Amino acid sequence: MKRNKYIFCISIFWICSVFCVFVQSASSQEDEITTTRQTSNTDADLSASSEDASRNIMLARSSSDYRVTPGDVYTLAYAAGSTPVSYIITVDTSYRIRVSNLGIINGAGKTFLQLKSEVEAVVANNYPLSGVQLVLTQPAIFRVYVNGEVHRAGEASAWGLSRLSTLAGRNLTGYASTRDISVKSSNGQTRVYDLFKAQRFGDMSQDPYLRPGDVVTFNRIKRVVSINGAVERPGRYQLLDGENIKELIVSYGNGFTPVADKTRSTLTRYVGSTEISGDIMLLSEEELTGNYILCDMDVISIPSITSLRPAAHVNRLERTITINGAVRRPGTYELMPNENLKELIEVYADGLTPLADLTRIEMTRLVNGVEIAGDKIFLSSDDLSDNYALEHLDSIFIPSVIQLRSVLFVEGAVGIDISASLHTTNRFRVQFSIGETYASLVRRNSEWFSAMSDTQNSYILRKGERININIDNILYNISFHNEVLIEDEDTLIIPFRQYFVAVSGSVINPGRYPYIPERDWEYYIGLAGGFVPGQNANEAVKIRDIYGNKMKKTDDILPETTITAETNHFLYFFNQYAPLITTVLSVVTTFFTVMAVTR
Repeated sequence: MKRNKYIFCISIFWICSVFCVFVQSASSQEDEITTTRQTSNTDADLSASSEDASRNIMLARSSSDYRVTPGDVYTLAYAAGSTPVSYIITVDTSYRIRVSNLGIINGAGKTFLQLKSEVEAVVANNYPLSGVQLVLTQPAIFRVYVNGEVHRAGEASAWGLSRLSTLAGRNLTGYASTRDISVKSSNGQTRVYDLFKAQRFGDMSQDPYLRPGDVVTFNRIKRVVSINGAVERPGRYQLLDGENIKELIVSYGNGFTPVADKTRSTLTRYVGSTEISGDIMLLSEEELTGNYILCDMDVISIPSITSLRPAAHVNRLERTITINGAVRRPGTYELMPNENLKELIEVYADGLTPLADLTRIEMTRLVNGVEIAGDKIFLSSDDLSDNYALEHLDSIFIPSVIQLRSVLFVEGAVGIDISASLHTTNRFRVQFSIGETYASLVRRNSEWFSAMSDTQNSYILRKGERININIDNILYNISFHNEVLIEDEDTLIIPFRQYFVAVSGSVINPGRYPYIPERDWEYYIGLAGGFVPGQNANEAVKIRDIYGNKMKKTDDILPETTITAETNHFLYFFNQYAPLITTVLSVVTTFFTVMAVTR
């Protein structure tokens, strides 16, 4: 009986040992497969290019027309008592915008400025003197559908300030009308637009902004006619129903020129013609003013009375001189034998501009010069008074006093696309006028800044001294007045702004990784090297936003999100305790063995 107990214990020990070896082997194989798969997925993710959704962010912020669009990302910042609050707002298709825990605003049909006013009012009512500010962080990009007379029908990318005219490019066929364009909005309403009126008369109601879900149809041209010759605006035009030769000349061609010969106007008709070259008809003045009916592809020619003059004898050019710079009509002119510097400036170039600097007139002489590239000669106002003699191919440059203005340097995250590397920096020189402030300089050059620019923490370097300057106040606070004067040799530093996503837990390389819009949680797990083999089962993760709120895997990953990979794999916990179990079994087995032998 005792011997049977001994054999039973030995059997249990070996069964447990074999089971441990089997589990560890299976764990190693699974780890190898998981590592291979994660490496492949990470490489694919890192090779994918990131769409620059914020390239027009400064234009959207400064435009009063920018409308709230699904996909917009805003940043709301304020102080709740002594606690600073920063809140990311993403607009979805319902347009219902939650303002922290203070309320919900419907942004449908509103401009960004209107939404900004309402949101800031809600926060200010709850937290007076909170310094609330709503900033557009990332404008949305959406798609519209284009069909009709196009080479390729399908979707086209657009954003909140894209106009209808942006679609009228190379994709249009030669039969596409720009005067009969149907736009069907997402609510089913269809409107017809005329881009000619927008381009010719500035009627921007005929060139509307595109909206998500628009279906744009370029209809077929009905009539296209051409007019050339002695009219102010010769060209090829699409006529509307009821428009004929009178409208073509007066409205489209903008009327006759003073030298138009109305007695010899001709019409060439190709449609329905028996001749390959078309039927040519002579039009009288009565037919020109009587609104003669035109057909598709008709060509109207208005000759000039100057064509009746005999050809003049062409003389060889004597002297051609080029003049550039601070003159009213820069260009290249042919001078008469007795004409020189004075006539070139006063007659041909129509005089000097008010900013001309006559103390530094530059002349480059190419003919008979010592240098191959030409001799540089500096002339003064006395040379102008003395009518300095010019030679063939001389080039005159009149500098401007603006070139003598003081300069400052701008350096850092300026003029840089959001997709650029954080190590990319710009430095350029900017001229300014004495007495100019940084407020006027920044507002005049708002296109310098992008989502990469940390405009809140900018500063000025002046003779070793650092002066902090918050450019956000200058750009977005209308009532803000900055009295910091620009001084010669100042350097305005714009630091880089970068958001991050934190990855922790059972990943190979936990840490903080740069935030890239429109990436999911798997992308950041991949950046962290993937899950630690044998520690995570079923890709279990916990995701929390900047405020600690729980998020789902399907939610958009926002800046400063924390992703924690859970340690929940059975093999991990089993491997932790397997050595202890083995040791205990060994001790028990040894004990029973000793007991059996001694008895």
